[in-house]
Order: sequence, then structure tokens, then C-alpha cells
Amino acid sequence: MDVRLQLRARRIARTVLFAVSRIGLWWVLALVLLSVDPPVTPPLLFRLMLVLVVLPGLAAAVLRGRPATAAIKEGMLVLSQGRTRLEVPCEAIAGLRSSPVPLPDVGLVLLLRSGRRIVPGLESDDPAPLLDALAAAGAAPAAATRRRPAVVMAAARSQVRRRWWDHPLVKFGLVALLPAGVLFNVHQHISFGGFWGEYYTYGARAWLRTLGVYYAATVIYCVLWASVWRGLGEGAALAAAAVAPTHAAWVRRAVETICRLAYYAGVPILLLIRFLP
Repeated sequence: MDVRLQLRARRIARTVLFAVSRIGLWWVLALVLLSVDPPVTPPLLFRLMLVLVVLPGLAAAVLRGRPATAAIKEGMLVLSQGRTRLEVPCEAIAGLRSSPVPLPDVGLVLLLRSGRRIVPGLESDDPAPLLDALAAAGAAPAAATRRRPAVVMAAARSQVRRRWWDHPLVKFGLVALLPAGVLFNVHQHISFGGFWGEYYTYGARAWLRTLGVYYAATVIYCVLWASVWRGLGEGAALAAAAVAPTHAAWVRRAVETICRLAYYAGVPILLLIRFLP
């Protein structure tokens, strides 16, 4: 089973940075909607996204744990990373602490009967298989940890099959072409009297620069729109994992379907609303 070894301080820092990047999306969206005088111009939008979303997100990715493998052999939990090997008797595990929410994944801390804590801790996108194996090998706390909302939510999330239309390059890069093209065309007609007006007036460099600004801004708007539904959906999935864990997988599938429909149908609807009188 694939896991990642993670020190406690790095885990905390990674969780905080990831949370900041996600909260930053809603913050930027609020500024875009509420800032009227002056409005959020594309240069300001780019800076806000860089500081509040991109940089914290990249830092969280850098702090990701070191890849390792976990296996149960003869009643022992064996953690392997390259030439490093750590063996822990499953029956000696007296406690398992999991992160309260899978943000961005689930962190696990192993406590021994002696009172010592296994360092480093573990993190996994779906720790359910490991916890099931530990419970079968005699680690009594594993069964209770397996039922915690964060673990249930992570397990349900891992079962979702990702389609090609879920890839960021398609979801944001490709989908943004249509609204960006429409908005850019309107700008060219209003400012220069035609689609190629800026090209003939200021040259190809200015025309391409404006096109790039419109496209980049539209990609960001698409990301912000998706973040609204993703935030609501993840909240519903966590609530279902806590209140009705047996229905967590069904709720997760419903969340993914709703998020897809709301995004792909919402983008053209929002574009249409933009031009309504």
C-alpha cells in the first residue's frame, strides 16, 4: 500500500497552506463580486490569485510527504522507503490519530502502548485499506479510526472515477476558450470597431496581449465558479461521512455529478446573463 511519511510540523504547515489556498479562491471571488469602485481589473485579479491561491497551493505541494510503502507481514506493520525500513508490531499500536478532515488528504499518527509516538507520521489519499489490514492484524484502534468521518470521506472520494472532462486542461483551459473568445470579440468591436481592429491599429503584439489577458482572466473566473460548487460539495460529503457513513459513497457520487453539471452548464449560462439587458 502506498503511503507518505510526514513530520508533524510539515503536516501542519501543509494543511494550513492548502486551506489558505482554498479559502483564497472564495476571497478572490468575493472581491470580484463586491468591488465596484474601483473594480477588480485583470492585473489586480492576477496578483490576487498569485498571492492568495497559487503560492500557498504550490507551497503545500512542496511539503507533500515522502513516498513510502506499507505492508503487514507476520503481524508487523512494515514501512519501507528506499533502504530505510521500520517495523512496528500491530498489537503494540495503542492509538491512531487521524486528521479531522481530509485536507488535502488524511494524516495518521501511530501511538504505541509504551506511550511513544511513531515518527514520522503517515499521510494517505485513502488510508482505509491500511486501516482494514491493521485491524485484521490485531491493531485494535484501527477499526474505530476507520469509521471516522475524514477516513470515510477519503475512502468515498477515492472510489470516484475521474473522466477526461475532469482534467484541469479540459475543465478550465479548453472550456474557457468559448467565453474568452466571446468577451474578447465584444471588446474589439466596442473599442476598435471590429474583431481585428486592435491588430490593424496597434499591431499583432498588442492584439495578442489583449487576447491573452482575456483568456487568462476567463480561466480564473472559471476556476472561481468551480470553487463555489466544489466547496459546497465537499462540505456536504463531509457531513454525510459524519452523519450517514453508509451513504457516503452515494453522496460523493451525487456531489461529483452536481459539480460537473453546475460547472459545465453554468459557464455558458453566466455568459448569457452577462449580455442580458
